[in-house]
Amino acid sequence: MVRALTSRRVVTALLAATLAACTTRTVQQAGAVTATAVGSGTDDVQNVVRLALTLDAAADRQADTLYASDAVVVGNARIRLAAPRFAGIGGAGSGRVTITAANATVASGVAWVLVDYRWISSAEQHAEVGRATVICERRGSGWKIVHAHSSQPLPWGP
Repeated sequence: MVRALTSRRVVTALLAATLAACTTRTVQQAGAVTATAVGSGTDDVQNVVRLALTLDAAADRQADTLYASDAVVVGNARIRLAAPRFAGIGGAGSGRVTITAANATVASGVAWVLVDYRWISSAEQHAEVGRATVICERRGSGWKIVHAHSSQPLPWGP
C-alpha cells in the first residue's frame, strides 16, 4: 500500500514537472521505430513512445496495449479516449508520423519522454506538427504509458 502511494506521488510530481516542460525545445535526433517495450533504459521508453505515435497515425488498435488501463491522454486540451490520441494526427489510418526530436529520462520505475513529431497526411498532402510529454511507468517487465499530453503550436507562435 505504501509503495503504491509513493508511486502515485512520484507520478503526480513528475506530471507537474513535465507539463511545465512541454514548452521547452529538445534537440536530440530520434532513430527508427522498434516494437520493444521491455528493458529499463531511455531507449526502451523512447521506443514505446515512438511506437505509440506510429500506431496512432495508422489507427492501429495495437496502440491500446501500450497504455495502462487508467492512463489519461490529453490532446490539444481535450481528453482522448481512442485514436487519434495525439494532437495534430487526423483521419483514421490516413497518414504517417515522423519523430523529429525525442528526449527521455528514467528514474525509479518512472520515465518521461518529451517528443516533437510531424504527422503527414497521405490523402491531403499536408503536414501537422505536435509536441508531447509522455509519462511511463514500469509495469511488469515493460513500460506502460500512464499519461500523455500533446499539443500543436499556436498559429501566431514561432
